[in-house]
Amino acid sequence: MRTLFFKVLGWLISFSLGLKSHQQRNMKAKLSNITIILTITSILLLTGCSRSRAAEDKRVSGDELTTLKREYADVLALQGTSKGEILAIARILRANPEMAIDRTAASGEYCFKSDLGIMVHFATQPERTSEGVLYEFDASGLIAAGLDPARMRQLPELGRMTPGLWYFLPKGQLDPHHAHAMPSPTIAIAVNVK
Repeated sequence: MRTLFFKVLGWLISFSLGLKSHQQRNMKAKLSNITIILTITSILLLTGCSRSRAAEDKRVSGDELTTLKREYADVLALQGTSKGEILAIARILRANPEMAIDRTAASGEYCFKSDLGIMVHFATQPERTSEGVLYEFDASGLIAAGLDPARMRQLPELGRMTPGLWYFLPKGQLDPHHAHAMPSPTIAIAVNVK
C-alpha cells in the first residue's frame, strides 16, 4: 500500500510540474485536496497495518525458539533436493493428515499410507535397524496376475528382514510393523539407510 501511495504521489508531482503557470494555479488547489486525502489515507493504512500485524506477530520467547530449532534441526539443515522433497511430503501431509499413521509404539516407525494397501514406513531411529525404510503393498493384484507367494519368503518378525529382499505376508496374519493383522495379502521390502 505504501508503494502505491508513493507512486500516486510521484505521478501527481510530475504531472503538476508539466503544466503551464495558469494551469498550475488551478491544479494547486486540487492537489492540496488530493494531498490531504492521500496523507490521511496513508496514515490510516499505516496505523491499520501495524494494528493487524501486532495481533498476528506474536513474539516467540527464547525458550520457544530454542525448542523449535532443536525439534526441527534435521529439517532446517536440509538443502537442495532433500529440502524440496521433505517440503513436498509436508505439503501432502498438511493437506491429508490422515495419511500419517503413528506406529511408533508397535514398531518404532511412522507409516505414510498413500493409498489403500500402499504404505511406506520410516524408522524413528534408522541407525538402530536394517529396516530404516519399509515398503508394503497389497499383493492381491499381483497374485491375480500370477505372483506365486509360495516362492517368496514369509515376512519375519520385526528387525529380521534382509534389506532388498521381497517378503510375503498372507491375508489375516499379524504384520509386525503394524501390530495387527493385515486385511489383504501383503508384500514388503526393507531398505537399510545406515
